[in-house]
Amino acid sequence: MKLNCLLKKQLCVLLASLFLFSCAVPTTSVSASVSAEEEKAALEQRIKETEGRLAELKEKSAGTQEYLNTLNDKIVYLEKQIDLVSNEVSNDKKQIEELKIKTAETEKAIENAQRDISSLSVQLDEANEKFSESYQQYCKRVRAMYVSGETSLLAFLLTSSDISAFLTRFEMVKRVSQSDSDLLSSIDGEIEEINSSKEELTRKTQELEASRVSLAETKKELEAAVPALEEKQKSLSAKRAEISSEYDEANALLKTLNEKTGNYTEYLQNDKELMQELDEEILAAAKEYENKTQETTTQATTSSSQTTKPASTTKSTTASASSILSLTYPVPSQTTITCAFHGYSGHSGADFSCPTGSTVVAAESGTVIISSDLVNADGTYRSYGRYIVIMHDKKTASGQTVYTLYAHNSSRLVSEGQYVSKGQAIAKSGSTGNSTGPHLHFEVRTPTARYADCVDPAEYLP
Repeated sequence: MKLNCLLKKQLCVLLASLFLFSCAVPTTSVSASVSAEEEKAALEQRIKETEGRLAELKEKSAGTQEYLNTLNDKIVYLEKQIDLVSNEVSNDKKQIEELKIKTAETEKAIENAQRDISSLSVQLDEANEKFSESYQQYCKRVRAMYVSGETSLLAFLLTSSDISAFLTRFEMVKRVSQSDSDLLSSIDGEIEEINSSKEELTRKTQELEASRVSLAETKKELEAAVPALEEKQKSLSAKRAEISSEYDEANALLKTLNEKTGNYTEYLQNDKELMQELDEEILAAAKEYENKTQETTTQATTSSSQTTKPASTTKSTTASASSILSLTYPVPSQTTITCAFHGYSGHSGADFSCPTGSTVVAAESGTVIISSDLVNADGTYRSYGRYIVIMHDKKTASGQTVYTLYAHNSSRLVSEGQYVSKGQAIAKSGSTGNSTGPHLHFEVRTPTARYADCVDPAEYLP
């Protein structure tokens, strides 16, 4: 009975915890069926709720981790809100460009239609003139035939002096008759051509009128879209200013809390373009060294197959086991993670707080693909500061490539392209770049070197 009661209590606590967790943690995904407007409304509601919570905490405990976590939640919601508005602005700009293209195409179509109408008008005038000439000739021929009558034609044939003259006169009459028939056919064809031209002219005129209506509607849509876009851009600027202020407040509090605990980490980063730029640089370096590794492996395999015998089963098994990744702690003197992966929103690695100058080692053997300093125009360090990225030659049990990143160092001891062994010293720790104090920021990326593929280092450490 007591056991049942205890189990019920534990179950209640668990369900309550799950409920509170679902309310406290910012939602990272929205159902595909939810519209953009509904999502914006939901985010606006969450922002109001966090602002209310912040107001309560400011009166009681403004400088606490709870206040920082709530402020961070608000920043996450603001980021999502900015993303939504940014997408709307991008879509509006795209639609406006499409409307401009459509307007230009319609105007071009109107010009072409007007040109075709002018051409058809000229052709119609020419056909009418030609018809008039043919018709006049036909009327003269018919009038002449009517005046002469059938008797005159018969007399003309019968009064021939001999058979030869008769045949000659008969041929002349036949030719005149054929000419009249051809003239009639020609007039009939010209009439059809004129009617066809009239129909084409009418159709082109209708198309031109439709194009003018379409152009007017398109221009109206364009004029209506521009002010709406300008309003959204103003809204976006205001939201960016708001989130910048929130970042400043959060980072000031983060610095204060870190100094109290001695566990340092990174400031919240409000520069997506910089992170995208770094991501591209790291991906480019990874691709370069992946290609080099593949070329070297191919050459080695070819050479080995020509000069050596196959290894024994025992050796093959040993080699296979030794090729699986097994990370060691990147700071041997500090094996406690002082800020975990996703310890706060956007934290992409694990932090090891340690005195400046502590030895930083390669977590596993591999090739240094980046050993660089990220410096601002004024000479100060930014982002990862003095950092190193290693592409490891050993893979996960599932065969995935692993990259590790070591940031905020005071000095770098290895160069790009250098091969390092597991546990080899590669840097001295520090606080360069986007850092609140001396520590090592350690990232594990797999299966690619992309920022989005950062995983929890704790899963790979001893």
